Amino acid sequence: MLDKKINDTIDILIKKLKDNKLGSIKLSNKINTIEISNNLVNQSSYQNNQNNLQTGSQNTKNDKNEEVITIDSPMVGIIYLTPKPSSPPFAKKGQKIKKGDTICLIEAMKTFNEIKSDRDCTIKSVMIKNGEAVEFGQPLFEIL
Repeated sequence: MLDKKINDTIDILIKKLKDNKLGSIKLSNKINTIEISNNLVNQSSYQNNQNNLQTGSQNTKNDKNEEVITIDSPMVGIIYLTPKPSSPPFAKKGQKIKKGDTICLIEAMKTFNEIKSDRDCTIKSVMIKNGEAVEFGQPLFEIL
């Protein structure tokens, strides 16, 4: 049986998970580790994003004869747009990126993986938030 303090902590984490539409959340100290995941939120929000992108992509194609180009996540994990919390982002809207430049980090299985641009481009929009769980193939950046 868990004590009241741990139960209250779990309730708070579940509320944060739902309110922020996170895929998972983890809290650790010297004694306990609590990890809660919500795969349904990830799947439904990813599907909604995919549907919105497909609709937006079709509208763009019809209106401007232009295709939406994105840089997609090569793995599942937690995305970090900055090298450290106090640092500026690797890539931001309007920034010109060269092939091989690091554009974000994805933490997977306690390892930080540098995600590099595969082409010269300009960031049109950042489609994710710092610290957000991302899925394989999920669009991260819209580019020109």
